[in-house]
Amino acid sequence: MRVIPPVTITDSILTSSPIPEPDASVGEIEWSAYTSVIGDQRVVVSTHRIYEAVAATTDDPVAGAAKTVPTWIDIAPTNRWAMFDTVVGTQSTITSPLTIELTPAQIINTVAGFNIDGASTVDVVVNSVAEGEVYNTTIEMLDNTAVVDFYEYFFSPIINVTEFILTDLPAYSDQTITVTIDGDADIDAGVLVMGRQTSIGTALYGTNWQALDYSRKEKDDFGNFIIVERSTVDRFEYDVAVEKRLFGYTKKLLKDLSTTPCVWAGTDDTGDGTVVYGYYIDTSINLSSPSIIDATITVEGLI
Repeated sequence: MRVIPPVTITDSILTSSPIPEPDASVGEIEWSAYTSVIGDQRVVVSTHRIYEAVAATTDDPVAGAAKTVPTWIDIAPTNRWAMFDTVVGTQSTITSPLTIELTPAQIINTVAGFNIDGASTVDVVVNSVAEGEVYNTTIEMLDNTAVVDFYEYFFSPIINVTEFILTDLPAYSDQTITVTIDGDADIDAGVLVMGRQTSIGTALYGTNWQALDYSRKEKDDFGNFIIVERSTVDRFEYDVAVEKRLFGYTKKLLKDLSTTPCVWAGTDDTGDGTVVYGYYIDTSINLSSPSIIDATITVEGLI
């Protein structure tokens, strides 16, 4: 059982992206001094956010959003930075391929992506200033686990994988990480996360998964269903065995992460579906023996 607290991506870490800011291809316009009209949307590059005017004003969007009676409201990240916020549902969009270069200036051993649409492969390359290329892995973003014979090969639907995780990046402090997402004409990337993993025990059989559906399903007076489709997120209750000597360490770690969205991986098999990006929301720890602690860690995925 591993947890990966994410590194906050800053301007100095994001050293290369093919998505401009503002991105005129998706209608983004950078703010400059003028008198706004209600409904105008403008980009402030320093915050990497899009603001919408809720009043006719000459206010700077950042200052206007901070007022007691706002004249602007913060509505979304820019297209370039949407894949680096903590909201899985906001996606960066670009014509394939999407190649991102990150220079973290610290040791990173895990990279993960979530809510990725249109991808057929993800290639991750790590270069060290001192050693050159030290890592190069390609992930196939197609789920072929149901293809067990020739009939399934020819007639099963093509199922695209929307998330990936790599936990074996080499530990170099001078590394540059290049992530290339290739596939269909358009690539949409919800979240790209990198960080350093921490082990918190061994996930056990009995781990529980639920799909939390926020859609609304109601019947009208004639028995017909009215369905308002909304997001569905993962909720895991990981049953974990923790060494007794790590009780204090594990307790503090979980308390420190209670308000931090993290990547959680139940097993070493990163393709088994036990990976989620979200908040730890509850823990039950039972000091069941002199050497082993039984813990249940509940994590809810982000929308």
